[in-house]
Amino acid sequence: MSKIPKDVVVHVYVVDDGSKYGVNPKDIQFLEQSIPHFTFIPLSQNLGKGGALRQAIQQTQGDWVIYTDADYPYRMENAWEMFQILTSGKSDVVVGVRDEQYYDQLPLRRKIFSLSLKLMNYLFFPSLKVKDTQSGLKGFNAKGKELFLKTKISAFLFDMEFLVLVSKEKDIKLDWIYVQVRDGIQFSTMRTQTILIELFNFASILLRGILTK
Repeated sequence: MSKIPKDVVVHVYVVDDGSKYGVNPKDIQFLEQSIPHFTFIPLSQNLGKGGALRQAIQQTQGDWVIYTDADYPYRMENAWEMFQILTSGKSDVVVGVRDEQYYDQLPLRRKIFSLSLKLMNYLFFPSLKVKDTQSGLKGFNAKGKELFLKTKISAFLFDMEFLVLVSKEKDIKLDWIYVQVRDGIQFSTMRTQTILIELFNFASILLRGILTK
């Protein structure tokens, strides 16, 4: 955070996506005291990652939005590089793309799913500007925010849905950066049920694309 100019106001949003055990009030109090601009959004029911992010992003008031996972598995330099590109005005949307070192850290099932999805994007979405759609670090300006809020998918493939929408817009400038895993991160594996849900979501995105041509 020290690299961000002092005149830039950073507002942090944290969403509790209807978690089973909730969040310790003392932890929220600590964040509120430690971060000058902080908003906690408790959801009464689980909306999925896509739904939770839409709840937060529609509340944002700043010029740029960067969203990420709760554990933030990336190096801080990645977020800083993304911020620099966005504030330069050269791009409306900036996407994190995972490098080989990142994939090497993933559990086998999660790695197979991620690489398979990337291959499916090449086969079924050749116009997609970024084929690695599932990195949890993305940023955008007001134009990107407008498109993001048009997404419908609640589960993990909302990222892909967003980038499909971005790729269809000729006046949207998109850029990408490589992201790397920071030390000490351990990724969870993917459940079979999650994989099946995402395959269904992939098919729904593909069908919508065919129907809107």
